[in-house]
Amino acid sequence: MTRGCRSRRPPRAAAAALLLLAAGVAAAAPYKSDPGPHRVEVQLGEWADTARDGRVVRWKLYLPEAGDEAVPAPEVISSHDGGGSRDGAEYLGRHLASWGYATFHLQHAGSDVVVLRQHGVQGMLREVRSPQVSIDRFGDVPFAVQRIAAMAQGDLAGRLDAERIGISGHSFGAITTLVAVGQSMPQVGRRFAVPELRGAFAMSPSKPRGRSLGEAFAAMSAPIFHLTGTDDGSPLGDQTVETRSAPFEAIDGVEQWLLVLDDGVHSTFSGRPVREPGKARDELGRHHEIVRMAAVAFWDLVLRGDAAAAAWLREGGLAAELSAEDGTVRHRPAGE
Repeated sequence: MTRGCRSRRPPRAAAAALLLLAAGVAAAAPYKSDPGPHRVEVQLGEWADTARDGRVVRWKLYLPEAGDEAVPAPEVISSHDGGGSRDGAEYLGRHLASWGYATFHLQHAGSDVVVLRQHGVQGMLREVRSPQVSIDRFGDVPFAVQRIAAMAQGDLAGRLDAERIGISGHSFGAITTLVAVGQSMPQVGRRFAVPELRGAFAMSPSKPRGRSLGEAFAAMSAPIFHLTGTDDGSPLGDQTVETRSAPFEAIDGVEQWLLVLDDGVHSTFSGRPVREPGKARDELGRHHEIVRMAAVAFWDLVLRGDAAAAAWLREGGLAAELSAEDGTVRHRPAGE
């Protein structure tokens, strides 16, 4: 299926675009789909958490280059999937940095590519079922928030705005993301909620295990953008588009969006090549374009209070941009 041509819209999308224009909302066009005006700098580093026996958290940072008039930059923490690394989701980190964000891609020891290489896929899946692996991973986020705040006062003073920070993640990283903004987990409750986070971008989220949806999502603290695909399964074989949509359906205390990409698979969001049988590789380019637009619009809204982003997301701009072959998006204001 070729997705390169964008000259035609289905009747539903065209009608939505006309309604937006009639209402005076300039939101039906693509939202920052091309790279932004800022050159991107990449830094590598690691932190050691003395409060957790010296646990090492490696990171990769994408940010606007020094002197590029994009400072101070809001931050987005990025959490990888099981078996991933700080090198994952580069397509998203670079795009956000080109639009003036600093994205810290964390590497979670115990559920990263090191474990995958040592134990293989099945061994890695066994390892990540350990409650301690989850606890260690969840603890990396509040630690990272502390270290980023220190960097904003130190080596990157004037380049980071530590008061405006959000979190993004894929798969196991999406669980980590939702835990950081209030999801309650068995044994630990909301111990790892991070009040400093202003938004959550959750790619391939999961229906929680071990407690009811109501218990898990009773006290979410920030707006959430959920993303999945019609073929977004799991290496464990226990996830579908319906289970991945369950958090959106259950949460009612914060503003939310749910984007479902047609033919989107699990690896779509990680940045790895699509290898699922029967899936066209050219779909990844359009899928990534949509994810990039959704991400920068969401962060422009929740971290910058941008009016154009608010209009595009809340008044039908994203829905108008999606063709019938792209997918669907739903919006739910807080309290609905």
